Amino acid sequence: MTDAVIRAARPADLPACAAIINAYIDATDWLPRARPAEEIAAMFSPDLLERRRVLVAEQGGTVVGYASLDPATAFLASLYLAPAAQGRGVGRQMLDRIKAEAPGGFVLNVWQPNTAARRFYEREGLAVAGESVDADGLPVWEMAWPGMSAPDLGAPA
Repeated sequence: MTDAVIRAARPADLPACAAIINAYIDATDWLPRARPAEEIAAMFSPDLLERRRVLVAEQGGTVVGYASLDPATAFLASLYLAPAAQGRGVGRQMLDRIKAEAPGGFVLNVWQPNTAARRFYEREGLAVAGESVDADGLPVWEMAWPGMSAPDLGAPA
């Protein structure tokens, strides 16, 4: 595991965040590019930092991941890593920080073709709560983390 510094995003980090998600979209064979890369980059404007809690993972001065949590709805809108940071514990570090930021629990969506993400979230204590279709028509699993005060549902009674 390679430790990363997890911190609040700054406006200067936003282009790196946009590059991470754009690279992810381009690398998948199942995720259609519903929006041009430039449109996605424009979504990472400084006002995003006012609406959401955006965290970045930084290694060696480089942003290697980001997560975006809507504190009003406890919805984790995104958690993405650069390919070089995957499988090194950075995602777990980021998710641990999100859990600390949202101790009452949170929800997220995982595209159904992304079975690796579902396995990751299940290992980290999230559970599938339902299924739906996202705004682009892709099937998603709705997953939830019940929070720090929830009982261990797997423990014997």
